Amino acid sequence: MVSSVETAVLHPLHPPGLPAELALVEGVTIEPAVDADAVVAALNAGATILLTFAWEDRFMAKNLRWVQAISAGMEQFPAGELRARGIRLTSAGNAHAPAVAEHAIALLLTVVRQIGSAMRNASSRNWMPLPAHEVAGRTLGVLGLGAIGEDVATRAAALGMQVIGTKRRPSEYEGVAKLVLGPESTLAICEAADALVVALPHTLDTVGLVGSEELAALGEGWLVNVGRGSAIDESALVQALTEGELRGAGLDVFDTEPLPKESPLWNLPNVVITPHMAWSSDRLPRRLAQEFETNLRTSRGQP
Repeated sequence: MVSSVETAVLHPLHPPGLPAELALVEGVTIEPAVDADAVVAALNAGATILLTFAWEDRFMAKNLRWVQAISAGMEQFPAGELRARGIRLTSAGNAHAPAVAEHAIALLLTVVRQIGSAMRNASSRNWMPLPAHEVAGRTLGVLGLGAIGEDVATRAAALGMQVIGTKRRPSEYEGVAKLVLGPESTLAICEAADALVVALPHTLDTVGLVGSEELAALGEGWLVNVGRGSAIDESALVQALTEGELRGAGLDVFDTEPLPKESPLWNLPNVVITPHMAWSSDRLPRRLAQEFETNLRTSRGQP
């Protein structure tokens, strides 16, 4: 039987304001840690819950029963070992979805409306009207119709786009997309789409999923990535943007972060770069606390 009041240790890498929001959750005592050593000390002293973005093997303490990620991505956690030890692992994807989806749409509109190029001209006070396009009436492909992908789809549909996409188990899909296929149909989605949003996690199956063939199939389209940089072959992307038909790309995530200064992506006029900030939002701490509270009740068999 789980104690009615447990201690949860909060890793020091977290959004500002999260400790105050977590303090409002009933039935748990939140202990913010100043560093990783303090995390280990709290777990060894009896804390049963860990809220964290980062993982170290020494966090696998005997008292630990549950790891609540405060990130949408989960690839940093040893899911198999946690499962084998009976330790619960939960994501915060739902909490991150609204901000990441909004950022994806912002990047999409920025490249479609040529705002990135206009801002480059503005920095040198160069008045140069540019040819732009509209998203309404076009088809958006969303790779990864999970919590984030579905929020992207909802916003795109509100802008008058037809949404298609992929999901690991398409038969279970319920949402606004008009066509949902399995990941093996990624090429078909690229062929049918005018623009593509990648909202995929990092897994062995998603590494390099969007390569030269998929980018060629996208043709005179646009690409946005708010998932993981590993999903896109960056050398193929550079080639598609410079030698192929691809009109532009809005990128928040990269295979190597920070993006190396020597990367050719920095200098491409049809690329808009943001530094892995799609998750950032003043509302994120409250949503993270709400998701933690919901998961806490579920872990205790409470409604």
